[in-house]
Amino acid sequence: MVKVIKLICGDALEELKNIPENYVDLILTDPPYNTKNIGPNKREYSWGIMQLSKEDYISFCKVWFQEAYRISKNIVFTPGIANICNYPQPFWVLCWHKPAAVSYNRMGGYNAWEPIFIYGRAKKRIGQDYIKFNTLNLKKGPEREHPCPKPLDLIKWIIIHFSDEGNLVLDPFIGFGTTGVACKMLNRKFIGIEINHEYIEMARRRIEDTFYEPTLELGE
Repeated sequence: MVKVIKLICGDALEELKNIPENYVDLILTDPPYNTKNIGPNKREYSWGIMQLSKEDYISFCKVWFQEAYRISKNIVFTPGIANICNYPQPFWVLCWHKPAAVSYNRMGGYNAWEPIFIYGRAKKRIGQDYIKFNTLNLKKGPEREHPCPKPLDLIKWIIIHFSDEGNLVLDPFIGFGTTGVACKMLNRKFIGIEINHEYIEMARRRIEDTFYEPTLELGE
């Protein structure tokens, strides 16, 4: 079983510079969306800095992506619908359907889907570019303290389809550590970066409490 798991508390824009070119097999992340709060309950979204201007956030997206692409040519991330034009054209886009979502969209209704940007190619065949995983609106686990946790099953699905056992996965914005938890369950090496020290300590505890599941498999 792979045991290499490293968590770094720091600014991803700086920490990524310390990682060699093409060092990582997969970068999987959910970068900050530059919003003060999320969802109908207006949960605080702390990523270590004040909300950026539109121009500065576009620059932030450009810088972290350039560093990520230097480190790995296999990148999967959720940009947020409002930010899809801030990044280079991906190889493909998956539609993540989340019918139970309660976040509002700009049209006055609910945000029932999100894009997943793909740079690189899948390791396993993906029958449809539409996947359905509900959000964690009523989650009771430790990740309930994070305003925008991604479903563990969604992250596992991505890891299974875009990496092999023993590969090194990097998440430069780990939040409460869902990517690290999934990597440990699926026998992947993992490096995680997070600027918020409270989040990274919660991630550390979550990952430590996770067990490898050698028979785990998710369908298409």
